[in-house]
Amino acid sequence: MKNISKKHLKEICKTWMWLIIVSLSLFSCKNKSKEEKVSFQETSKIEIQGHRGERGHFPENSLPAFINAIKDSADVLEMDVVITKDQKVVVSHEPYLASTYVLQPNGDSISLKEERNFNIHEMSYDSVKKFDAGSKGNSNFPDQHKMKTYKPLLSEVIDSVESFVRHNDLEALDYNIEIKSVPEEYGVYQPKTVSEFVDLVMKVMKDHPIKGDFNIQSFDPAVLQDVHDRYPNVKLSYLVYKPGIEKNLQALDFVPEIYSPSYTLIESEEFIDSIKRYDMELIPWTVNDTADINKMIRLKVDGIISDYPDRVFGLLKQKKLPE
Repeated sequence: MKNISKKHLKEICKTWMWLIIVSLSLFSCKNKSKEEKVSFQETSKIEIQGHRGERGHFPENSLPAFINAIKDSADVLEMDVVITKDQKVVVSHEPYLASTYVLQPNGDSISLKEERNFNIHEMSYDSVKKFDAGSKGNSNFPDQHKMKTYKPLLSEVIDSVESFVRHNDLEALDYNIEIKSVPEEYGVYQPKTVSEFVDLVMKVMKDHPIKGDFNIQSFDPAVLQDVHDRYPNVKLSYLVYKPGIEKNLQALDFVPEIYSPSYTLIESEEFIDSIKRYDMELIPWTVNDTADINKMIRLKVDGIISDYPDRVFGLLKQKKLPE
């Protein structure tokens, strides 16, 4: 502890105090929640994925967001990872410190024009952790709690979540880990090779056992191909935003277990049937509005990625879909 500053120690204590409070709250009603969830699972097979934890209510990709997503009945925690200069796997959607919701260590804002200069891949994790990723809030999510927090390591998220699950006698949580990779940014905002990126993530998963399961997802076909070739037992999800199922799949020499398109691409049962012919699960992103969630439920997708897992859970309970 001698190398930790008083300020840093204070921040750590605040974070763990918050986790303890939430844990005690959940513990007090865990029996009721567990019975309710078992009963609900008898009526529905649609998986609820908390997008970046629970971005609708808490700072994205933060420990509070992941813990609260569990409390709000998420089956899977969806998150993004990037790599620092010292090869740490950090949970962050952008490979830089975004002006939308991040403040500098001194409290100053980051301008949109300069945000890409705060390149996480060129920073040590100790430096990244000093930035405040929650006090500013996010104007796109007015209900999000403003609170001082930071971008955690993937290892820290896993250890915190698994500890929370274990101490509250909860069912296993799964992880949907997106490797943020763009070919134009190899060696700039991410490692030079896809294999290096993949190996760093897989080492964390090996060194930090989980009670449930995990899958890797990416928009970059090269990432999925690399994982498929070198880690064949890992479940894969192909993120897409362009129409054309067959055309999209041509970028791979295999069929992934999950097809994860923007929900706007799913318009009819014919789309669902096309996915079924490939024997893939269909898990759309990011479904937040009530009407859109209801549409996905009606079409009987396999899972729903949402910033509001509580909203999805409530609507699914109303529908009570038969198995």
